[in-house]
Amino acid sequence: MKKIILMTIMCIMTLSAMAQIKSVDVKGNLRGDFGLGVGVTMPLQENIDFSPSFNYYFSEGATYTIDADLHFNLEQGWSVYPLVGLLWFHHAPKMGEGDINKIGANIGGGARYNIDSQWAVLAEAKYQWVSNFNETFFSI
Repeated sequence: MKKIILMTIMCIMTLSAMAQIKSVDVKGNLRGDFGLGVGVTMPLQENIDFSPSFNYYFSEGATYTIDADLHFNLEQGWSVYPLVGLLWFHHAPKMGEGDINKIGANIGGGARYNIDSQWAVLAEAKYQWVSNFNETFFSI
């Protein structure tokens, strides 16, 4: 698990060297269990942002997702956006049942309020379609 987190952090650092980063996001995720996530938001075009993230869930075994979402910003000041994206789902149950790895899709929306040039508050809801692991979750 430590290797995966380290690799994710290194990927985010590499992205920051390649593209202009709009924000680094740290979030709490609520679904059937609680999780923490880290990601970045990068502008692609005037009203479209790319937002990859890594989310780890505190459940039986090890569960995490790697998401790659697009945000379509509708307003300025307050950023209100629908989102679509892809995800990679990993679950390693206890008791040696074997790891589960699946590709899925995200659909949802969110709102972001910029407190100042360095801080913002974000609330997001999305539905993840992953075979036998569909889940709705909320991020703050």
